[in-house]
Amino acid sequence: MNVTDIKPSDIITHLNNQNKNYCQATGLNALIFLALREQTTVAHQHKELGFDDIPEQIIAWCDCLDEYDLTELAAEIANGLWDENIAAALVIKISEPIAVQAI
Repeated sequence: MNVTDIKPSDIITHLNNQNKNYCQATGLNALIFLALREQTTVAHQHKELGFDDIPEQIIAWCDCLDEYDLTELAAEIANGLWDENIAAALVIKISEPIAVQAI
């Protein structure tokens, strides 16, 4: 894959295929949002914060995106994290025992 052809969906697909965990996805999103806020690169934030569990390749791909695509990527990651939270909450709710009350 040519680095200049990277799209947010390519990074999401790669993350999904690598089974990246919740902490890594949250960390990557933090780096992206900080880079956008501070008007720096994701690599700069990665170096500054030292999130070593996020692969350099992903960081490099993020820095190939323009601001619009980087924001789209962050939104997609956040949406995935939200979906994970909802799914986890449903599992907990479904697995709770039902108390029977006498009438």
